[in-house]
Amino acid sequence: MQLRDAIKLSHAIGTNAWIRRRPFLLYFKPTSRCDLRCGICNRWKTPAEGEDLPLDDIKAFLGKFRRAGSAVLTLWGGEPLLRRDLPDILEEAGRLGFRSSMCTNCNQLAKKAGDVVPRLDVLLCSIDGYGEVHDEMRGVKGVFDRALAGIRAAVDTRAPCDIKIWASIHRKNLSQIERIASLAKELSVAIEFFPISPIPGYNDDLVPTDAEMRDACRTIIDLKRRGLPVRNPDRVLNQMQAHDSFVCNFPRIAIHLDHGGRVYSCEDPEGTPLHLWGGHAAFDPEAVYGSAEFRRVTEGLAACNRCRLPCVLELSNSLPRALAGMFLKLT
Repeated sequence: MQLRDAIKLSHAIGTNAWIRRRPFLLYFKPTSRCDLRCGICNRWKTPAEGEDLPLDDIKAFLGKFRRAGSAVLTLWGGEPLLRRDLPDILEEAGRLGFRSSMCTNCNQLAKKAGDVVPRLDVLLCSIDGYGEVHDEMRGVKGVFDRALAGIRAAVDTRAPCDIKIWASIHRKNLSQIERIASLAKELSVAIEFFPISPIPGYNDDLVPTDAEMRDACRTIIDLKRRGLPVRNPDRVLNQMQAHDSFVCNFPRIAIHLDHGGRVYSCEDPEGTPLHLWGGHAAFDPEAVYGSAEFRRVTEGLAACNRCRLPCVLELSNSLPRALAGMFLKLT
């Protein structure tokens, strides 16, 4: 991103975070469908309720939330690449001035990189292990090789897109951390690590112990010192290592929409909204964001601590410090 654009975006984020007190992050699931069967996430087991929003509805709410102060759009799911009109969604987001990112399992990325990556600012590629470990965690044979092919195709587009591996940490890949970080270097992309979120009764055997997480974080810190492309800030790695509680700013700075257009504040690791605001068509950002209920909800969720996603941890605790770090990364 050019310095002028980074300054403009940072000004918009700061204004909405501190003066207007409006969420500047918009998280949208364009579909709840998924083409994998992951062992660390059970959302694929829940049948989707209703159909995906049509493109015209998506364009309408993107405009509404952009006018209300949202400046950064993140697409996740489900698997966003399963939407045939994904390039159109990203095209509209770019026209409106969003900085757009997308999280993908990369299973379809090799075929669609040319249409999608040039319209993105950030691409987050999920990797849960090296080789067969990744395939086992994703529940589909051959997906590791397809993911690598997808990342290479994304890099080959030569688009000005920041490509990162999002690498989960679980008990079956603890011995592969250095190998995964080295893979990021080989692919000429960055990498961020994070522990999987516990889903009681589903992934209990995969959740690392506190001691295992401390060892994993020490390894990651050492790899970063050795020059591997680890993007986690030191304070985040130290926080993960100590398993400290934190003040989560996401309920205040982010708003979510699902594939059917429901608006909500955050969700648990199974994807259940923690507070629903209703459908997108009737949602009035100005009325909700300025309400006592919004303040009550955001303050109540600040101590949730149910996930340790890189974006959540990086923007936790002192928001001015976190936003300063975001500005430095943009430039």
